[in-house]
Amino acid sequence: MDKELSKIKLLLVDDEEEFLTSSSQALGRRGFEVDIAPNGVSALDMIDKSNYDLVVLDVKMPDIDGIEVFRQISKKLPNLPVILLTGHSTFHDAFQTSKNGIADYISKPVDMEELAERIRKALNKAKSNIKKDGDDPDLLKYSGNEIIKVMLIDDEVQFLESLKRVFQRRQMEVMTAESGEEGLRLLKGNLVDVAVVDIKMPGMDGLEVLRRIKHDFPSVEVILLTGHPSAEAAIEGIRLGASEFMKKPPVIDELAETIRKLFWNRQKTIQEQQEKLIKEIKKRYPD
Repeated sequence: MDKELSKIKLLLVDDEEEFLTSSSQALGRRGFEVDIAPNGVSALDMIDKSNYDLVVLDVKMPDIDGIEVFRQISKKLPNLPVILLTGHSTFHDAFQTSKNGIADYISKPVDMEELAERIRKALNKAKSNIKKDGDDPDLLKYSGNEIIKVMLIDDEVQFLESLKRVFQRRQMEVMTAESGEEGLRLLKGNLVDVAVVDIKMPGMDGLEVLRRIKHDFPSVEVILLTGHPSAEAAIEGIRLGASEFMKKPPVIDELAETIRKLFWNRQKTIQEQQEKLIKEIKKRYPD
């Protein structure tokens, strides 16, 4: 068994039972861990409940076709690589200009050695965190595959654990704290991009946590959550430096997308500051 592949977990989705059985066994012999789904509905349910490194997805299925399944996956997990299988030889021509995140496609009947190699290439590509922008070689273009470090601060343990699992499935690195004091202690020893903080907590409330975060860790973006939204709390949160104010319980997709936007904006700002500093240094110390 290839040790490099021993921990790679795949989801294989196809309505042909014989193909599922034979293909999962063949990929298993090549070192992959393979789960199977006989239709799109089952696949989406399994993706919600488990972490996968890559999905191999048939285009033509009876309930939800592969294209719609891919769209649903890309909304929830935009960093999850998807390889599409198709029995139509013209598929590549039709999709070449509109892949929109599809890692690869391969025509049926599938050669297992070729599929395994395509999986390797797709995973290697997904691991590339940044790439050069073709229009400006001096500027870095963020690919969306970066690991976002998130801290969740809330006194409701069940809510914390539920949100942690959801964000981990979205390829985020998550830490949790059950109080503001614990969250601030953890921030001293860990790099965090975005903190999601409940306003109403015993002891130190979320607004005080926000104030201390912005004072001691100004680069951390903060999203405030509240079960009892009010204009006064929102205004105070903004005054103290909150990046967003959302009602609790949050719509998960909206919260995840907000976290990503804050992260990307932060990376862009850091990059612009670096570029500005480099230009100043070059101007000050010309060759």
